[in-house]
Amino acid sequence: MKPGHVVMGAALVATGALAALWVPFGLLGALALLMLLRICWLEDNIVSDLFGRDSLPAGYRSTADLRRLFFFRWFGICPSDCAAEQSAHLMATAMRTEVQIWATLLLGMAAAMVAQHGAFGMSVNLALGAALFVIALTRADRLALSLAHCDAQSALPDHLLVPRRRRLLAERKR
Repeated sequence: MKPGHVVMGAALVATGALAALWVPFGLLGALALLMLLRICWLEDNIVSDLFGRDSLPAGYRSTADLRRLFFFRWFGICPSDCAAEQSAHLMATAMRTEVQIWATLLLGMAAAMVAQHGAFGMSVNLALGAALFVIALTRADRLALSLAHCDAQSALPDHLLVPRRRRLLAERKR
């Protein structure tokens, strides 16, 4: 792991916490909902479409081709094929990394919200906020590991890519 990966995770936790302190509640709720929807969508794609496959499904390949065409037409650059667009496992690793980015940001936001506006007494709110903050930093540590795998263009091991319970459910469906 590079030191920058750990700093990036800590910055995401801090960004989420500061957003919870400064952003109005309505906007904060809308952002949290969008983050949760993105996390759920990516989790579903990882488990349903990519986990346990050797090659990318056709829809993912055509999306990558359309993205390259968009960049060529609008910006005049022709991006090359990235490794994630060639392997289902590498694409799942990239998606897992994005899930961890959103989850780290969301947990940092939740920690500050609970600590400041929780429904319990001040000491219980601070204890719950601190526990969520520790969970957010643990998630940031996992993010640093995923970022290191993405930089090396290597896939995450199966036990880090999909939790055991979800792996068993995915294997049962097939």
